[in-house]
Amino acid sequence: MADGEARATMPARAGALVAVRRIAGRALPRGPLDLVWQLLLIAAAYYGWRYARGAVDGGLAESFAHASDLVAIERDTGTLIEADVQRWALDLGWPAELARWMYANAHFKGSCAALLFIYFFRPGSYRFVRNMVVCGMAISLLGYALYPTAPPRFLPELGLDGGTSVTGNSPLLTSPGDPLFNPFAAVPSMHVGLALMFGCSLALLVQVRAVQALLLAYPLLITYVVVATGNHFWLDALFGAMAAALAAGAALTLARLRPDWAFGGGRTKTGEAEHRGAVQPHAGEASEAVA
Repeated sequence: MADGEARATMPARAGALVAVRRIAGRALPRGPLDLVWQLLLIAAAYYGWRYARGAVDGGLAESFAHASDLVAIERDTGTLIEADVQRWALDLGWPAELARWMYANAHFKGSCAALLFIYFFRPGSYRFVRNMVVCGMAISLLGYALYPTAPPRFLPELGLDGGTSVTGNSPLLTSPGDPLFNPFAAVPSMHVGLALMFGCSLALLVQVRAVQALLLAYPLLITYVVVATGNHFWLDALFGAMAAALAAGAALTLARLRPDWAFGGGRTKTGEAEHRGAVQPHAGEASEAVA
């Protein structure tokens, strides 16, 4: 009797195993090792970027001189708006709190969430976006090294509130012993740069127009956030947008060398990316290699 019951449960177990494998194949079409590899790549790129950014920390005199140059440009063009934007936000209250919270949380956590969403639900475009983000970080290092700039909250003549409760950032000019700290990494603003990269990418990958509109508006919201908190001039945001454009161009160049790195072109053997509705304007051949 026991043998009969065991034989009866075997098909059910086999069916459950097949179902689990099918779900795992859809969630991880390149296998679990690829997920681990991608996590390691992103972590290495991020911390390498942070350490490099800290290593190119510019001097006080040079950084404040560059900030004064930006002030002069904005004043001459009648666009020195940072103090006015922050004053408006502080007078109303909630816009300042929203800006502070988003500056402290949306940048890193939002970027991680966007990468994970693309990896699991739009895998055909993941490698293009990954390459674009890494290229953007590399481009930003050139700005930090060649043009170290103090943020507007460090310039008392502008009348900005530099407190942590407003800026969502450290009020310190220096932090000895912290290799990840660089208070003068203002040009370009990668808050805005990454917001553009992810916002535009996701807007192309979703089908709901209302969601697309929100995603396209997200970089504008982040531009408000970095200005209202006093962490960036609006010119820094413009330079961040330029860095994002250069990074997209670099990712397109890489995609010409590797078709499976094209936006929507990284099909897997199982075709799960196409099945889940990933945008594939330039679909390439399947690639077996982990990259």
